[in-house]
Amino acid sequence: MSSFLLPHLLLWLLSRYKLFSEERCMVKWAEDFSTIFKGLSKNEVSEAFHWVANVYMLEMLHQDVVDILNQHKRSGHVVMIASGASSELLEIIGKELGVHNVIGTKLEVIDSRYTGRTIKPACFAENKVKLLEEYIDQNGLEIDLPSSFAYTDTVFDIPLLKLVGNPVATYPDKKLRQFAKHNGWKILP
Repeated sequence: MSSFLLPHLLLWLLSRYKLFSEERCMVKWAEDFSTIFKGLSKNEVSEAFHWVANVYMLEMLHQDVVDILNQHKRSGHVVMIASGASSELLEIIGKELGVHNVIGTKLEVIDSRYTGRTIKPACFAENKVKLLEEYIDQNGLEIDLPSSFAYTDTVFDIPLLKLVGNPVATYPDKKLRQFAKHNGWKILP
């Protein structure tokens, strides 16, 4: 764990002092995060992800956002979760939320063991749009992007928000809030 944290904390500090791109820092974190699972079995990692999903991730969801997600499902919309988190973790969260379409960062598994490597690209920034478009195409989904909605809280998802006709900055970070205001996008709350 320290072999992951120490160099990545240094990157974070460098990004805070504008000596390294914050986006590149986040991509590096996403790509390298899988090193903490190196050598673990699929069952061991699944157990860890279930714990993270149930104890942390699902608890931090904003109920108003979950209500919006459920309204989209009731309206018959294709609902997807796209995140820089691992696809395995997102599948657990998606199952709990009744969302079957998830796009995340893929972790490499060989012979039922995690290698500690990420299958690039990480699902982040521009790559999130690329992976989303590939997912739509590979699964034969008919998505009318100009009529679609996207909800996100980070400035790094501006490429995703620009892809759809109804971008919504949801509990946005400061930079995304400013960008959304400037572009007349909806902001929650």
